[in-house]
Amino acid sequence: MSGISVMLFIVFVMFVIQALGGVWQMKNYRKAIHRVHKFGNVGFGQKKGGLTVGYIVMIACDEKGIITGGEIMKGISFLAKFQPWTTFLGKDVIGVSIYDYLDQLRSYDKRKRKRYKGYINALEALEQRFQNQEISVELLENT
Repeated sequence: MSGISVMLFIVFVMFVIQALGGVWQMKNYRKAIHRVHKFGNVGFGQKKGGLTVGYIVMIACDEKGIITGGEIMKGISFLAKFQPWTTFLGKDVIGVSIYDYLDQLRSYDKRKRKRYKGYINALEALEQRFQNQEISVELLENT
């Protein structure tokens, strides 16, 4: 085999490994969604890593906005798995209001908020869901 053939073979093998890793990671993602959804309403957020470690966070809460569970996946490769999310900003997450975290995160400067972008997105998704439910209830009551 010539040098170019070896190089193309290596690129092809790496492509296949990446594709299989993507399939495996999507399967892991779906399982995590089912686990977290059992805890209540779910918000998702992510921060892409680029050259640093990125993460995907899933936060579940009850109808009052109290966090009941969550999972996070941190890593730079397809080998990363979802792990239970138990602490955030130095305190246990279970039993804390999403609004408490949002108030704290929104008070940070722009640079620090960027670091917690995924968490903010997940919490804001839950906040938006509750606001939409309140609007729907008001519309139903007015008709």
